Amino acid sequence: MKKLPPEVYVLGTVSLFTDIASEMVYPLLPLFLTGVLGASTTVVGLVEGIAEATASLFKVAGGRISDRIAARKPLILLGYGFPALLRPVLALAMAPWQVLAYRFLDRVGKGLRTAPRDALIAEVASQDSYGRAYGFHRAMDSLGATIGPLLAFLLLPLLDFRGVFWVSAIPALLATLVIVFFLREKRGLAKPLPPLRLSTFSLRYRWFLLVTGVATLGLSSNAFLILRLNDLGLSAAQATLVYTAYNLLYALMAYPLGTLADRVGAKALVMLGFLTYALVYLGFGLSSTGWQGILLFLLYALYSAAFEGSSRAYLAQVIPATEKASAIGLYHTLVGVLLFPASAIFGFLWQHFGSSVAFFTGAALALSALVLFWLDPTSKRSYTP
Repeated sequence: MKKLPPEVYVLGTVSLFTDIASEMVYPLLPLFLTGVLGASTTVVGLVEGIAEATASLFKVAGGRISDRIAARKPLILLGYGFPALLRPVLALAMAPWQVLAYRFLDRVGKGLRTAPRDALIAEVASQDSYGRAYGFHRAMDSLGATIGPLLAFLLLPLLDFRGVFWVSAIPALLATLVIVFFLREKRGLAKPLPPLRLSTFSLRYRWFLLVTGVATLGLSSNAFLILRLNDLGLSAAQATLVYTAYNLLYALMAYPLGTLADRVGAKALVMLGFLTYALVYLGFGLSSTGWQGILLFLLYALYSAAFEGSSRAYLAQVIPATEKASAIGLYHTLVGVLLFPASAIFGFLWQHFGSSVAFFTGAALALSALVLFWLDPTSKRSYTP
């Protein structure tokens, strides 16, 4: 098994530091919004939905700009560096709309960097190592997402919410410095691009957009899983610790599951992810005790580890040789746009009909996506860019 390219290790390190910073904040936000600023679950859903939709809208823009200038590093640097400067907005927030402003601007940066970063990985890695490359990147991302909540858990009693938000700026700045000094790329020649049209991409790619779109409509923000833990009796500190364990398990499983995707096929791992997602949501809808919520959250880590890396590997196989960042950006944008109604609807269902109805709805949509992907009418056709 040959070594992965150095760019993959550098981008993994960047994601490690970035997720330490982000995940010091993320599990505390729903609790900060509801407990400190007095927001409702509907407001939490709107904040998270707008934030994720914003990130996704900018993903297609980041991909198109990156393809247009034939360079990945400038967009990666901007996308990681800009959010590092935003911590004061959150630390000084006194109203929910200020948290929304922070999440909006932070997600702009995420949107700009995602497609160029994933495209760079696809360009430097060989096709038979896509699963390992994306699995390693997701593992480093999740390792950071493990360390971040753990630091938040340790620092929260000492610094309170706002103090933790200030400290999170340090790893965010370290990620930016790693990009500046260590990330290298071979730039191509800038070129005009034809208008972006969905019809120009393969049917296999478009079917995958449909499948993941259906799944996304039922997928709530992790903020709601944390609120569910709180609803089942866990304190803010305990919920943060469970979220830390979730990310640790995700980090431990992402690389081996990525390697497995290279052996058995990315499609099989994507289907495993959908099935796990459906079972976890069904379980959250039926659960009544804290220990059940903890076990389900840990099982959800298997969904994340199986789906996130293998879906990127599958996508890398079906996108065209040219305009890689545009195709990746379009995928992330379409899926992310659906996260806004998904989170908003989930929050509405929870508030007006109870958490069980919200989770059962998500489980039904996950099973629908699984069936659609299994019935893929393009699976027997060979892909040609």
